[in-house]
Amino acid sequence: MRQLIHSTLASLLSVGSLVSATHAELRPNEIAIIAALGNPGSERLAEYYVEQRGVPAENVCKIVLPKGENLPHEKWRWMVRPEIRKWLMENDPKRNLRCLVTTWGVPLRIGRDKTDNAVLTRYREFLEGERKNRLKLLKDMTAEFGLLAPGVQPAETPQLPTEGSADEGSQEIKELQIELEKELQLAQARIRELTSPETKKDATEKVQRYASAVGGVQVLLQTIQKSLPSYSETNSPLKLDFERLRGMLIAYTELQQQLERSAPSIERDKLLLDIVTRTQGMIATVNRIDEQLKIVKKNETHSSFDSELSLVLWPDDDYQLLRWQPNYLRGEYRNSHLRESYPTLMVARIDAPTLALAKGLIDTAIEIEKEGLEGKVYIDARGIGAMDQPNASPGSYADFDRALLITAKGMQEQTSLEVVLDEQPELFQPGDCPDAALYCGWYSLGKYVDAFDWKPGAVAYHLASAEATTLHKEESQVWCKRMLEDGVCATIGPVYEPYLIAFPRPNEFFSLLLQGRLSLVECFYQTKPFNSWMMTLVGDPLYRPFAKRNLLK
Repeated sequence: MRQLIHSTLASLLSVGSLVSATHAELRPNEIAIIAALGNPGSERLAEYYVEQRGVPAENVCKIVLPKGENLPHEKWRWMVRPEIRKWLMENDPKRNLRCLVTTWGVPLRIGRDKTDNAVLTRYREFLEGERKNRLKLLKDMTAEFGLLAPGVQPAETPQLPTEGSADEGSQEIKELQIELEKELQLAQARIRELTSPETKKDATEKVQRYASAVGGVQVLLQTIQKSLPSYSETNSPLKLDFERLRGMLIAYTELQQQLERSAPSIERDKLLLDIVTRTQGMIATVNRIDEQLKIVKKNETHSSFDSELSLVLWPDDDYQLLRWQPNYLRGEYRNSHLRESYPTLMVARIDAPTLALAKGLIDTAIEIEKEGLEGKVYIDARGIGAMDQPNASPGSYADFDRALLITAKGMQEQTSLEVVLDEQPELFQPGDCPDAALYCGWYSLGKYVDAFDWKPGAVAYHLASAEATTLHKEESQVWCKRMLEDGVCATIGPVYEPYLIAFPRPNEFFSLLLQGRLSLVECFYQTKPFNSWMMTLVGDPLYRPFAKRNLLK
Protein backbone atom coordinates (compact mmCIF):
# COMPACT_ATOMS: atom_id res chain seq x y z
CA MET A 1 0.00 0.00 0.00
CA ARG A 2 2.80 2.42 0.86
CA GLN A 3 4.37 1.83 -2.54
CA LEU A 4 1.03 2.54 -4.21
CA ILE A 5 0.68 5.83 -2.32
CA HIS A 6 4.22 6.78 -3.26
CA SER A 7 3.35 6.12 -6.91
CA THR A 8 0.27 8.31 -6.56
CA LEU A 9 2.41 11.13 -5.21
CA ALA A 10 4.84 10.82 -8.10
CA SER A 11 1.98 10.81 -10.59
CA LEU A 12 0.37 13.89 -9.08
CA LEU A 13 3.53 15.92 -8.93
CA SER A 14 4.71 14.83 -12.36
CA VAL A 15 1.35 15.06 -14.15
CA GLY A 16 1.90 12.51 -16.86
CA SER A 17 5.69 12.71 -16.98
CA LEU A 18 7.73 9.69 -17.94
CA VAL A 19 9.82 9.73 -14.78
CA SER A 20 10.68 6.26 -13.53
CA ALA A 21 10.48 5.54 -9.81
CA THR A 22 12.44 2.30 -10.06
CA HIS A 23 13.88 1.14 -6.75
CA ALA A 24 17.47 1.52 -7.96
CA GLU A 25 19.31 1.97 -4.64
CA LEU A 26 22.69 3.30 -5.72
CA ARG A 27 25.33 1.55 -3.59
CA PRO A 28 28.73 2.84 -2.44
CA ASN A 29 30.59 0.15 -4.41
CA GLU A 30 28.95 1.52 -7.59
CA ILE A 31 30.63 4.89 -7.09
CA ALA A 32 34.07 6.09 -8.22
CA ILE A 33 35.64 9.37 -7.18
CA ILE A 34 37.57 11.68 -9.51
CA ALA A 35 40.31 13.60 -7.66
CA ALA A 36 43.02 16.00 -8.85
CA LEU A 37 46.38 14.28 -8.50
CA GLY A 38 48.80 16.36 -6.42
CA ASN A 39 46.04 18.58 -5.01
CA PRO A 40 46.04 17.85 -1.25
CA GLY A 41 42.52 19.18 -0.72
CA SER A 42 41.09 17.14 -3.59
CA GLU A 43 42.83 13.93 -2.56
CA ARG A 44 41.91 14.30 1.10
CA LEU A 45 38.25 15.05 0.29
CA ALA A 46 38.11 11.91 -1.86
CA GLU A 47 39.61 9.86 0.99
CA TYR A 48 37.12 11.36 3.43
CA TYR A 49 34.18 10.39 1.24
CA VAL A 50 35.58 6.86 1.00
CA GLU A 51 35.78 6.69 4.81
CA GLN A 52 32.36 8.13 5.51
CA ARG A 53 30.32 6.41 2.80
CA GLY A 54 32.09 3.07 2.50
CA VAL A 55 33.22 3.55 -1.09
CA PRO A 56 35.99 1.04 -1.89
CA ALA A 57 39.40 2.72 -1.59
CA GLU A 58 40.38 1.38 -5.01
CA ASN A 59 37.50 3.36 -6.53
CA VAL A 60 39.43 6.63 -6.38
CA CYS A 61 40.69 7.83 -9.78
CA LYS A 62 43.48 10.40 -9.39
CA ILE A 63 44.46 12.23 -12.56
CA VAL A 64 46.51 15.28 -13.46
CA LEU A 65 44.21 18.27 -13.94
CA PRO A 66 44.89 21.93 -14.71
CA LYS A 67 44.20 24.33 -11.87
CA GLY A 68 41.13 26.53 -11.88
CA GLU A 69 37.46 26.08 -12.67
CA ASN A 70 37.80 26.35 -16.45
CA LEU A 71 39.21 23.56 -18.62
CA PRO A 72 40.07 24.25 -22.29
CA HIS A 73 38.19 21.89 -24.56
CA GLU A 74 41.29 20.56 -26.27
CA LYS A 75 42.71 19.52 -22.88
CA TRP A 76 39.47 17.74 -22.07
CA ARG A 77 39.49 15.91 -25.39
CA TRP A 78 43.17 14.96 -25.60
CA MET A 79 44.29 14.77 -21.96
CA VAL A 80 41.51 14.43 -19.37
CA ARG A 81 38.83 12.33 -21.08
CA PRO A 82 41.25 9.64 -22.32
CA GLU A 83 42.79 9.28 -18.84
CA ILE A 84 39.44 8.83 -17.09
CA ARG A 85 38.22 6.50 -19.82
CA LYS A 86 41.41 4.43 -19.55
CA TRP A 87 41.06 4.19 -15.76
CA LEU A 88 37.46 3.01 -16.09
CA MET A 89 38.36 0.40 -18.70
CA GLU A 90 41.14 -0.99 -16.52
CA ASN A 91 39.40 -0.80 -13.15
CA ASP A 92 35.79 -1.48 -14.11
CA PRO A 93 35.84 -3.83 -17.13
CA LYS A 94 32.41 -5.25 -16.28
CA ARG A 95 30.90 -1.76 -15.93
CA ASN A 96 29.61 -2.12 -12.42
CA LEU A 97 30.17 1.55 -11.69
CA ARG A 98 27.10 3.74 -12.11
CA CYS A 99 28.16 7.06 -10.61
CA LEU A 100 31.23 9.30 -10.62
CA VAL A 101 31.91 11.96 -8.00
CA THR A 102 34.00 15.00 -8.86
CA THR A 103 35.69 16.79 -5.99
CA TRP A 104 37.41 20.00 -4.99
CA GLY A 105 40.14 20.75 -7.54
CA VAL A 106 38.33 19.19 -10.50
CA PRO A 107 37.39 21.85 -13.12
CA LEU A 108 33.79 23.01 -13.17
CA ARG A 109 33.47 24.02 -16.82
CA ILE A 110 34.76 22.92 -20.22
CA GLY A 111 35.24 25.70 -22.75
CA ARG A 112 34.15 25.84 -26.38
CA ASP A 113 35.92 23.71 -28.92
CA LYS A 114 37.69 25.40 -31.82
CA THR A 115 35.38 26.35 -34.67
CA ASP A 116 37.63 24.55 -37.15
CA ASN A 117 37.68 21.26 -35.25
CA ALA A 118 37.33 18.19 -37.44
CA VAL A 119 33.89 17.12 -36.17
CA LEU A 120 32.23 20.52 -36.61
CA THR A 121 33.92 21.02 -39.97
CA ARG A 122 32.74 17.63 -41.26
CA TYR A 123 29.19 18.26 -40.06
CA ARG A 124 29.09 21.78 -41.54
CA GLU A 125 30.36 20.47 -44.90
CA PHE A 126 27.72 17.72 -44.81
CA LEU A 127 24.93 20.27 -44.20
CA GLU A 128 26.22 22.66 -46.86
CA GLY A 129 26.42 19.81 -49.38
CA GLU A 130 22.88 18.65 -48.60
CA ARG A 131 21.61 22.22 -48.89
CA LYS A 132 23.28 22.76 -52.25
CA ASN A 133 21.87 19.51 -53.67
CA ARG A 134 18.34 20.25 -52.53
CA LEU A 135 18.38 23.81 -53.85
CA LYS A 136 19.45 22.46 -57.23
CA LEU A 137 16.57 19.96 -57.16
CA LEU A 138 14.10 22.74 -56.31
CA LYS A 139 15.37 24.91 -59.15
CA ASP A 140 15.15 21.95 -61.54
CA MET A 141 11.60 21.35 -60.32
CA THR A 142 10.69 24.96 -61.05
CA ALA A 143 11.93 24.51 -64.61
CA GLU A 144 9.96 21.24 -64.95
CA PHE A 145 6.72 23.02 -64.05
CA GLY A 146 7.41 25.46 -66.86
CA LEU A 147 7.69 22.59 -69.36
CA LEU A 148 4.25 21.15 -68.62
CA ALA A 149 1.66 21.82 -71.37
CA PRO A 150 3.97 24.18 -73.28
CA GLY A 151 2.45 26.56 -75.77
CA VAL A 152 -1.01 26.40 -74.16
CA GLN A 153 -2.52 29.73 -73.27
CA PRO A 154 -4.64 29.54 -70.09
CA ALA A 155 -8.11 30.98 -70.41
CA GLU A 156 -7.62 32.84 -67.15
CA THR A 157 -4.31 33.79 -65.51
CA PRO A 158 -4.31 32.67 -61.86
CA GLN A 159 -3.57 35.08 -59.04
CA LEU A 160 0.14 34.58 -58.58
CA PRO A 161 1.90 34.89 -55.19
CA THR A 162 4.08 37.92 -54.52
CA GLU A 163 5.57 36.81 -51.20
CA GLY A 164 6.46 33.57 -49.45
CA SER A 165 4.88 32.08 -46.36
CA ALA A 166 5.60 33.98 -43.15
CA ASP A 167 7.14 30.94 -41.46
CA GLU A 168 9.71 30.23 -44.14
CA GLY A 169 13.43 30.69 -43.57
CA SER A 170 16.00 32.70 -45.52
CA GLN A 171 15.21 35.27 -48.19
CA GLU A 172 16.68 32.92 -50.78
CA ILE A 173 14.18 30.21 -49.83
CA LYS A 174 11.28 32.67 -49.80
CA GLU A 175 12.10 33.83 -53.32
CA LEU A 176 12.49 30.27 -54.55
CA GLN A 177 9.17 29.29 -52.99
CA ILE A 178 7.42 32.22 -54.70
CA GLU A 179 8.86 31.15 -58.06
CA LEU A 180 7.83 27.53 -57.46
CA GLU A 181 4.26 28.48 -56.56
CA LYS A 182 4.00 30.74 -59.61
CA GLU A 183 5.18 28.04 -62.00
CA LEU A 184 2.94 25.43 -60.33
CA GLN A 185 -0.18 27.57 -60.65
CA LEU A 186 0.61 28.50 -64.26
CA ALA A 187 1.19 24.82 -65.09
CA GLN A 188 -2.14 23.85 -63.53
CA ALA A 189 -3.91 26.62 -65.45
CA ARG A 190 -2.39 25.43 -68.73
CA ILE A 191 -3.24 21.78 -68.03
CA ARG A 192 -6.91 22.69 -67.51
CA GLU A 193 -7.02 23.88 -71.15
CA LEU A 194 -5.69 20.61 -72.60
CA THR A 195 -8.24 18.76 -74.74
CA SER A 196 -6.59 15.35 -75.03
CA PRO A 197 -7.65 13.23 -72.01
CA GLU A 198 -4.47 11.15 -72.18
CA THR A 199 -2.19 14.20 -72.41
CA LYS A 200 -4.11 15.92 -69.62
CA LYS A 201 -3.90 12.82 -67.39
CA ASP A 202 -0.15 12.49 -67.95
CA ALA A 203 0.47 16.18 -67.22
CA THR A 204 -1.73 16.09 -64.09
CA GLU A 205 0.20 13.10 -62.72
CA LYS A 206 3.47 14.92 -63.30
CA VAL A 207 2.21 17.99 -61.45
CA GLN A 208 1.16 15.84 -58.49
CA ARG A 209 4.51 14.06 -58.48
CA TYR A 210 6.47 17.31 -58.56
CA ALA A 211 4.21 18.97 -55.99
CA SER A 212 4.64 16.04 -53.58
CA ALA A 213 8.41 16.33 -53.95
CA VAL A 214 8.21 20.00 -53.05
CA GLY A 215 5.61 19.74 -50.27
CA GLY A 216 5.80 16.10 -49.17
CA VAL A 217 3.06 13.70 -48.12
CA GLN A 218 1.35 16.44 -46.12
CA VAL A 219 0.60 18.41 -49.29
CA LEU A 220 -0.90 15.35 -50.99
CA LEU A 221 -3.07 14.63 -47.95
CA GLN A 222 -4.34 18.21 -47.85
CA THR A 223 -5.14 18.13 -51.57
CA ILE A 224 -7.02 14.82 -51.36
CA GLN A 225 -8.89 15.88 -48.22
CA LYS A 226 -10.38 18.84 -50.06
CA SER A 227 -11.91 16.44 -52.61
CA LEU A 228 -13.11 13.77 -50.17
CA PRO A 229 -16.56 15.27 -49.37
CA SER A 230 -17.61 14.74 -53.01
CA TYR A 231 -16.89 10.99 -52.76
CA SER A 232 -19.48 9.07 -50.79
CA GLU A 233 -18.19 5.57 -51.60
CA THR A 234 -16.50 3.97 -48.60
CA ASN A 235 -13.91 2.23 -50.74
CA SER A 236 -13.45 4.85 -53.40
CA PRO A 237 -9.90 5.00 -54.86
CA LEU A 238 -9.52 8.53 -53.48
CA LYS A 239 -10.40 7.47 -49.95
CA LEU A 240 -8.09 4.48 -50.16
CA ASP A 241 -5.26 6.76 -51.33
CA PHE A 242 -5.99 9.12 -48.45
CA GLU A 243 -5.84 6.33 -45.85
CA ARG A 244 -2.66 4.93 -47.38
CA LEU A 245 -0.94 8.31 -47.31
CA ARG A 246 -2.14 9.02 -43.79
CA GLY A 247 -0.69 5.72 -42.60
CA MET A 248 2.56 6.54 -44.35
CA LEU A 249 2.71 9.95 -42.64
CA ILE A 250 2.07 8.41 -39.21
CA ALA A 251 4.83 5.83 -39.76
CA TYR A 252 7.31 8.47 -40.93
CA THR A 253 6.44 10.73 -37.99
CA GLU A 254 7.02 7.92 -35.49
CA LEU A 255 10.35 7.09 -37.11
CA GLN A 256 11.36 10.74 -37.02
CA GLN A 257 10.56 10.94 -33.30
CA GLN A 258 12.65 7.84 -32.62
CA LEU A 259 15.59 9.20 -34.58
CA GLU A 260 15.45 12.57 -32.84
CA ARG A 261 15.73 10.78 -29.49
CA SER A 262 18.93 9.04 -30.60
CA ALA A 263 22.44 10.49 -30.39
CA PRO A 264 23.17 13.15 -33.04
CA SER A 265 25.41 12.08 -35.93
CA ILE A 266 25.73 12.64 -39.66
CA GLU A 267 24.26 9.19 -40.32
CA ARG A 268 21.23 9.99 -38.17
CA ASP A 269 20.73 13.38 -39.81
CA LYS A 270 20.85 11.87 -43.29
CA LEU A 271 17.85 9.74 -42.36
CA LEU A 272 16.09 12.66 -40.68
CA LEU A 273 16.49 14.91 -43.71
CA ASP A 274 15.13 12.17 -45.95
CA ILE A 275 12.08 11.76 -43.69
CA VAL A 276 11.45 15.52 -43.56
CA THR A 277 11.65 15.63 -47.37
CA ARG A 278 9.13 12.81 -47.70
CA THR A 279 6.69 14.23 -45.16
CA GLN A 280 7.06 18.02 -45.40
CA GLY A 281 8.90 18.51 -48.68
CA MET A 282 12.21 19.95 -49.83
CA ILE A 283 11.48 23.52 -48.74
CA ALA A 284 11.02 22.35 -45.16
CA THR A 285 14.19 20.26 -45.44
CA VAL A 286 16.29 23.23 -46.54
CA ASN A 287 14.86 25.29 -43.68
CA ARG A 288 15.82 22.52 -41.25
CA ILE A 289 19.34 22.47 -42.67
CA ASP A 290 19.57 26.24 -42.24
CA GLU A 291 18.57 25.90 -38.57
CA GLN A 292 21.28 23.30 -38.04
CA LEU A 293 23.84 25.55 -39.74
CA LYS A 294 22.91 28.31 -37.29
CA ILE A 295 23.60 25.93 -34.40
CA VAL A 296 26.98 25.01 -35.88
CA LYS A 297 27.83 28.71 -36.23
CA LYS A 298 26.97 29.35 -32.56
CA ASN A 299 29.52 26.68 -31.59
CA GLU A 300 27.74 25.57 -28.42
CA THR A 301 30.37 22.93 -27.71
CA HIS A 302 31.03 24.12 -24.15
CA SER A 303 29.53 22.32 -21.15
CA SER A 304 29.84 21.53 -17.50
CA PHE A 305 32.70 19.16 -16.72
CA ASP A 306 30.30 16.81 -14.95
CA SER A 307 27.77 16.66 -17.77
CA GLU A 308 30.47 15.85 -20.32
CA LEU A 309 31.91 13.29 -17.92
CA SER A 310 28.59 11.42 -17.99
CA LEU A 311 29.39 10.36 -21.56
CA VAL A 312 33.01 9.34 -21.01
CA LEU A 313 32.15 5.74 -22.03
CA TRP A 314 30.45 6.72 -25.28
CA PRO A 315 32.23 5.52 -28.42
CA ASP A 316 34.36 8.29 -29.87
CA ASP A 317 33.16 7.88 -33.44
CA ASP A 318 29.49 8.32 -32.39
CA TYR A 319 30.12 11.32 -30.18
CA GLN A 320 29.12 14.41 -32.12
CA LEU A 321 29.81 17.44 -29.96
CA LEU A 322 27.43 19.97 -31.46
CA ARG A 323 25.02 20.93 -28.71
CA TRP A 324 23.42 18.64 -26.13
CA GLN A 325 22.93 14.90 -26.13
CA PRO A 326 19.83 13.04 -24.88
CA ASN A 327 20.01 11.84 -21.28
CA TYR A 328 19.40 8.11 -21.62
CA LEU A 329 19.00 7.66 -17.86
CA ARG A 330 15.61 9.35 -17.96
CA GLY A 331 12.67 7.06 -17.31
CA GLU A 332 11.39 7.30 -20.88
CA TYR A 333 14.48 5.40 -22.07
CA ARG A 334 14.14 2.67 -19.45
CA ASN A 335 13.57 -0.14 -21.98
CA SER A 336 15.47 1.38 -24.87
CA HIS A 337 18.46 -0.27 -26.53
CA LEU A 338 20.05 3.18 -26.51
CA ARG A 339 21.02 2.69 -22.86
CA GLU A 340 23.24 -0.21 -23.88
CA SER A 341 24.61 1.45 -27.00
CA TYR A 342 25.39 4.70 -25.19
CA PRO A 343 26.29 3.86 -21.56
CA THR A 344 25.74 6.89 -19.38
CA LEU A 345 27.21 7.51 -15.93
CA MET A 346 25.61 9.62 -13.23
CA VAL A 347 27.88 12.40 -11.93
CA ALA A 348 27.64 14.54 -8.80
CA ARG A 349 30.06 17.09 -7.41
CA ILE A 350 31.26 17.46 -3.83
CA ASP A 351 32.58 20.98 -4.01
CA ALA A 352 31.92 24.37 -2.43
CA PRO A 353 33.52 27.81 -1.91
CA THR A 354 35.75 26.31 0.82
CA LEU A 355 37.06 22.84 1.61
CA ALA A 356 35.33 22.96 4.98
CA LEU A 357 31.98 23.59 3.30
CA ALA A 358 32.61 20.81 0.78
CA LYS A 359 33.36 18.36 3.60
CA GLY A 360 30.24 19.61 5.37
CA LEU A 361 28.07 18.47 2.44
CA ILE A 362 29.02 14.89 3.32
CA ASP A 363 28.67 15.29 7.09
CA THR A 364 25.32 17.05 6.89
CA ALA A 365 23.86 14.54 4.43
CA ILE A 366 24.80 11.61 6.68
CA GLU A 367 23.44 13.32 9.79
CA ILE A 368 20.13 14.41 8.27
CA GLU A 369 19.48 10.95 6.82
CA LYS A 370 19.22 9.53 10.35
CA GLU A 371 15.90 11.26 11.08
CA GLY A 372 14.90 12.96 7.84
CA LEU A 373 14.86 16.53 6.58
CA GLU A 374 12.61 18.93 8.51
CA GLY A 375 11.38 22.35 7.44
CA LYS A 376 9.20 24.26 5.01
CA VAL A 377 8.95 24.28 1.23
CA TYR A 378 9.23 27.57 -0.64
CA ILE A 379 8.09 27.79 -4.26
CA ASP A 380 8.65 31.13 -5.97
CA ALA A 381 6.60 31.32 -9.18
CA ARG A 382 6.15 34.51 -11.23
CA GLY A 383 2.42 34.52 -11.90
CA ILE A 384 2.78 33.90 -15.64
CA GLY A 385 1.65 30.27 -15.68
CA ALA A 386 -1.62 28.61 -14.74
CA MET A 387 -2.70 25.14 -13.63
CA ASP A 388 -5.32 25.08 -16.42
CA GLN A 389 -2.72 25.84 -19.10
CA PRO A 390 -1.59 22.32 -20.08
CA ASN A 391 -0.61 23.24 -23.63
CA ALA A 392 2.05 25.82 -22.80
CA SER A 393 5.00 25.42 -25.13
CA PRO A 394 7.56 23.03 -23.55
CA GLY A 395 10.45 24.96 -22.09
CA SER A 396 8.58 28.28 -22.17
CA TYR A 397 8.30 30.61 -19.19
CA ALA A 398 4.63 29.79 -18.81
CA ASP A 399 5.38 26.07 -18.93
CA PHE A 400 7.95 26.21 -16.14
CA ASP A 401 5.86 28.56 -14.06
CA ARG A 402 3.06 26.01 -14.32
CA ALA A 403 5.50 23.28 -13.24
CA LEU A 404 6.18 25.27 -10.08
CA LEU A 405 2.44 25.54 -9.40
CA ILE A 406 2.05 21.79 -9.92
CA THR A 407 4.91 21.18 -7.49
CA ALA A 408 3.32 23.33 -4.79
CA LYS A 409 -0.15 21.83 -5.31
CA GLY A 410 1.11 18.25 -5.18
CA MET A 411 3.05 18.82 -1.97
CA GLN A 412 0.16 20.65 -0.32
CA GLU A 413 -2.35 17.92 -1.12
CA GLN A 414 -0.26 14.78 -0.69
CA THR A 415 2.34 15.52 2.00
CA SER A 416 2.49 16.91 5.52
CA LEU A 417 5.01 19.57 4.47
CA GLU A 418 4.16 23.22 4.96
CA VAL A 419 4.32 24.80 1.52
CA VAL A 420 4.66 28.53 0.88
CA LEU A 421 3.81 29.53 -2.71
CA ASP A 422 4.52 33.01 -4.05
CA GLU A 423 2.89 33.83 -7.41
CA GLN A 424 4.01 37.45 -7.60
CA PRO A 425 6.66 38.66 -10.08
CA GLU A 426 8.86 39.81 -7.18
CA LEU A 427 11.12 37.26 -5.49
CA PHE A 428 11.05 36.30 -1.82
CA GLN A 429 12.78 39.04 0.14
CA PRO A 430 15.11 38.89 3.19
CA GLY A 431 13.26 37.44 6.17
CA ASP A 432 10.46 35.87 4.09
CA CYS A 433 11.64 32.24 4.28
CA PRO A 434 12.43 30.85 7.75
CA ASP A 435 13.09 27.12 8.24
CA ALA A 436 13.65 26.54 4.51
CA ALA A 437 14.15 22.86 3.65
CA LEU A 438 13.24 22.81 -0.05
CA TYR A 439 13.22 25.66 -2.55
CA CYS A 440 12.73 26.23 -6.25
CA GLY A 441 11.99 29.55 -7.90
CA TRP A 442 13.07 32.24 -10.33
CA TYR A 443 14.29 34.74 -11.70
CA SER A 444 17.27 36.72 -10.45
CA LEU A 445 20.22 36.32 -12.80
CA GLY A 446 23.51 35.90 -10.97
CA LYS A 447 22.29 37.81 -7.93
CA TYR A 448 21.34 35.76 -4.90
CA VAL A 449 18.54 37.14 -2.75
CA ASP A 450 19.21 36.15 0.87
CA ALA A 451 15.61 35.52 1.82
CA PHE A 452 16.22 32.15 3.50
CA ASP A 453 17.04 30.69 6.83
CA TRP A 454 18.20 27.28 5.57
CA LYS A 455 17.60 24.14 7.59
CA PRO A 456 20.55 21.70 7.73
CA GLY A 457 20.25 19.36 4.76
CA ALA A 458 18.25 21.79 2.59
CA VAL A 459 17.93 21.07 -1.14
CA ALA A 460 17.36 24.07 -3.41
CA TYR A 461 17.82 25.35 -6.92
CA HIS A 462 17.09 28.59 -8.75
CA LEU A 463 15.97 28.71 -12.38
CA ALA A 464 18.35 31.17 -13.99
CA SER A 465 21.07 31.08 -16.62
CA ALA A 466 24.31 31.58 -14.71
CA GLU A 467 23.90 30.18 -11.22
CA ALA A 468 26.81 27.71 -11.25
CA THR A 469 29.29 29.64 -13.38
CA THR A 470 31.60 29.56 -10.37
CA LEU A 471 31.67 27.95 -6.94
CA HIS A 472 34.88 29.63 -5.77
CA LYS A 473 35.08 33.28 -6.86
CA GLU A 474 34.91 35.21 -3.62
CA GLU A 475 32.94 38.17 -4.94
CA SER A 476 30.41 36.15 -6.96
CA GLN A 477 26.72 36.30 -6.04
CA VAL A 478 25.51 33.41 -8.21
CA TRP A 479 22.86 31.34 -6.48
CA CYS A 480 24.62 27.97 -6.22
CA LYS A 481 27.73 29.42 -4.60
CA ARG A 482 25.83 31.69 -2.24
CA MET A 483 23.32 29.01 -1.20
CA LEU A 484 26.20 26.66 -0.38
CA GLU A 485 27.80 29.39 1.71
CA ASP A 486 24.50 29.99 3.52
CA GLY A 487 23.92 26.34 4.40
CA VAL A 488 22.25 24.48 1.52
CA CYS A 489 23.30 20.82 1.34
CA ALA A 490 22.54 20.18 -2.35
CA THR A 491 21.85 22.37 -5.36
CA ILE A 492 21.61 22.33 -9.16
CA GLY A 493 22.71 24.97 -11.62
CA PRO A 494 24.12 25.73 -15.08
CA VAL A 495 27.75 26.68 -15.75
CA TYR A 496 26.80 28.49 -18.98
CA GLU A 497 23.50 29.57 -20.60
CA PRO A 498 21.48 26.32 -20.65
CA TYR A 499 18.09 27.38 -22.07
CA LEU A 500 15.22 26.88 -19.66
CA ILE A 501 14.27 23.49 -21.09
CA ALA A 502 17.56 22.02 -19.79
CA PHE A 503 16.57 22.29 -16.11
CA PRO A 504 15.03 19.33 -14.32
CA ARG A 505 11.34 20.10 -13.98
CA PRO A 506 10.71 20.80 -10.29
CA ASN A 507 7.51 18.71 -10.19
CA GLU A 508 9.50 15.71 -11.46
CA PHE A 509 12.68 16.17 -9.43
CA PHE A 510 11.03 16.86 -6.07
CA SER A 511 8.43 14.11 -6.55
CA LEU A 512 11.23 11.54 -6.68
CA LEU A 513 13.24 13.14 -3.88
CA LEU A 514 10.23 13.16 -1.53
CA GLN A 515 9.61 9.44 -1.99
CA GLY A 516 12.94 8.76 -0.28
CA ARG A 517 13.78 5.65 -2.28
CA LEU A 518 16.22 7.15 -4.76
CA SER A 519 19.45 8.95 -3.98
CA LEU A 520 19.98 12.59 -4.86
CA VAL A 521 21.98 11.80 -8.00
CA GLU A 522 19.37 9.29 -9.22
CA CYS A 523 16.59 11.86 -8.82
CA PHE A 524 18.70 14.31 -10.82
CA TYR A 525 19.52 11.91 -13.67
CA GLN A 526 15.99 10.58 -13.97
CA THR A 527 14.68 14.11 -14.49
CA LYS A 528 17.29 16.21 -16.29
CA PRO A 529 16.78 16.26 -20.07
CA PHE A 530 20.33 16.48 -21.46
CA ASN A 531 23.95 15.46 -21.06
CA SER A 532 27.01 17.01 -22.69
CA TRP A 533 25.38 20.29 -21.67
CA MET A 534 25.40 22.89 -18.89
CA MET A 535 23.89 21.45 -15.68
CA THR A 536 25.82 20.36 -12.63
CA LEU A 537 24.63 18.78 -9.38
CA VAL A 538 26.43 19.78 -6.18
CA GLY A 539 25.94 17.48 -3.20
CA ASP A 540 26.55 13.99 -1.86
CA PRO A 541 25.17 11.66 -4.57
CA LEU A 542 23.99 9.14 -1.94
CA TYR A 543 22.00 11.72 0.02
CA ARG A 544 18.38 10.65 0.66
CA PRO A 545 16.86 13.40 2.82
CA PHE A 546 13.46 11.69 3.17
CA ALA A 547 14.49 8.04 3.46
CA LYS A 548 13.52 7.88 7.16
CA ARG A 549 10.63 10.34 7.20
CA ASN A 550 7.06 9.54 6.15
CA LEU A 551 5.60 12.71 4.66
CA LEU A 552 2.38 11.27 3.30
CA LYS A 553 -0.93 12.46 4.69
